[in-house]
Amino acid sequence: MEKQEKAMEYFQNGCNCSQAVVMPYAEELNVNEGIIQKMAVAFGGGMSKAGKVCGCLSGALMVIGLKYGEDSAKIVANRIKSYNEGQKFMKQFNETFGATDCRELIKLDLNKKEDMVQAQAKVFGSRCKNMVGKTIEMLEEHFLCNEE
Repeated sequence: MEKQEKAMEYFQNGCNCSQAVVMPYAEELNVNEGIIQKMAVAFGGGMSKAGKVCGCLSGALMVIGLKYGEDSAKIVANRIKSYNEGQKFMKQFNETFGATDCRELIKLDLNKKEDMVQAQAKVFGSRCKNMVGKTIEMLEEHFLCNEE
């Protein structure tokens, strides 16, 4: 199963957007899927439902860090590579979706009961699910472009 399909399946089966984006990369990046799932949970809803950075983008940045950030505490070049790739990806995400913050993207405040109900009924299953899939597509293109 492709990463994009896997991510959308994770999302449909209850994972939040951040978890759904990062989990398909667990095996490839040699990281325990359960640990990734736990690590990413607080990033859903734009940083724990705060409406800030979209969980799809947070998940993508985690993947970029896992891919390029080996020993970034000791080897500054790896940290710089992660930062540069992350900045490129954030720019592309913003250009693709028109924003980087969850609240701007879904036009709802997930801390309000009525907005959460509306999100569950009308946004998560369509807009957010599609953003999860598109984010994976963008990551795959990003990595392909960087291998050349």
